[in-house]
Amino acid sequence: MNEKELSGEESIKLINRMIYQAKGYFFESGLSSIVYGISILICTILVYFFEKGAIDFPFNPFYLMIPVFFAQGFIQFKEDKKKKVKTFTDEAIEHVWMGFFLATFAALCGNFANAGYIIVTIILLLTAFAVFIIGLLSKFRYNILCGIICFLIAVISFFLQNPNIYLLLATDAILVWLIPGIILRRHFKKQQHQHI
Repeated sequence: MNEKELSGEESIKLINRMIYQAKGYFFESGLSSIVYGISILICTILVYFFEKGAIDFPFNPFYLMIPVFFAQGFIQFKEDKKKKVKTFTDEAIEHVWMGFFLATFAALCGNFANAGYIIVTIILLLTAFAVFIIGLLSKFRYNILCGIICFLIAVISFFLQNPNIYLLLATDAILVWLIPGIILRRHFKKQQHQHI
């Protein structure tokens, strides 16, 4: 087995990474999660009323999520620049979310095949899986429990292939994005206050 010699700078980066991971250091304001959670919640409620015929919209309200992806990406980019170090857990979580978003976009292609409400069920399953794995990686009990609840919501959605399925998606938005975003925001503000 070939072992590559680390330069002095690489060694220091590796040591810093391990120290920060051991301390549980993170720089996450929760803002990105809150923006995404509120956006999904609003869009799912709009789509629910749109599908029920209660409101008229010139296009599917989910198209409103397109600018949100860019806004969230910008927020995330700014926060990533402020991180002193990226831990192995940070990278693993980023990879899980990247896989989640790619799989979600792939599932949305089912719209071109008129797959119907089953697409929402697939997205609910993907969300449950991603949150559960992230909970295990970060040892964040809320996400582990949330992942289990989201799996149950996804199972229920198989029996609810009508506009009411969007209410399940709205529930996921609150559980997966909004509540953790608020928790992270409080923790972030407390952490910032301690450093003043």
